[in-house]
Amino acid sequence: MLLLGAPLSARAAEATVAVVTPTAEEQARARFAEGNLAYDVGDFAKALKSFSEAYQLKPLPGFLFNMAQCHRQLGQFARAAFFYRRYLALVPDAPSAPSVRELVQEVEARAREQEARRQERERVEQDKQVQRARAEAAKAEAEAAAHRRAELEAEQRALELRTAQSLTSSVPQAQARVSAPWTRKWWVWAGAGAAAALVTTGVILATSGPDARPTSLGSVGHTR
Repeated sequence: MLLLGAPLSARAAEATVAVVTPTAEEQARARFAEGNLAYDVGDFAKALKSFSEAYQLKPLPGFLFNMAQCHRQLGQFARAAFFYRRYLALVPDAPSAPSVRELVQEVEARAREQEARRQERERVEQDKQVQRARAEAAKAEAEAAAHRRAELEAEQRALELRTAQSLTSSVPQAQARVSAPWTRKWWVWAGAGAAAALVTTGVILATSGPDARPTSLGSVGHTR
């Protein structure tokens, strides 16, 4: 239902009195025609623009109703309720007033549902953001732990390598000590010298001991 200036009560008429030039009224009618055509083809955004411009040229309450209709079709229920109420405030006794009041109840209920859905979407989106943040934090923590493990493993490998190199460098020295000829060691010769001295001493003692006396002493004359 689209209107071009619904009948006004005395109070509403006084409230909407404005100086309107013939040119402005013609322009308002032209905008109203454009709005009707756009509304009929479902171009509600263009119809809303045309009705708004028409109202600025000639502030008739009917344009407010038409603007409310456009907002309702666009799903802008809170705005539709606003313009329906503005229309009723200006023409509370209009024949269409009961229908408009029903429309107000309808769009306000749908506005509440729309707001509830919006809040639910925001809540869900916030939950998703929280989950993403937690997942990113867990991923970062896992990456940090993996990096730390890799560092520890690298340090362990380096330590094992240094230990192996240290052991490898000490083996040739030990082998050199083991493979050195025994005849080149001073304590061998010292021991050998001591043994030789003992052998020689033994021979001397053996030849000069009490058992080394001649087997025959001859006879000793008796002398006086």
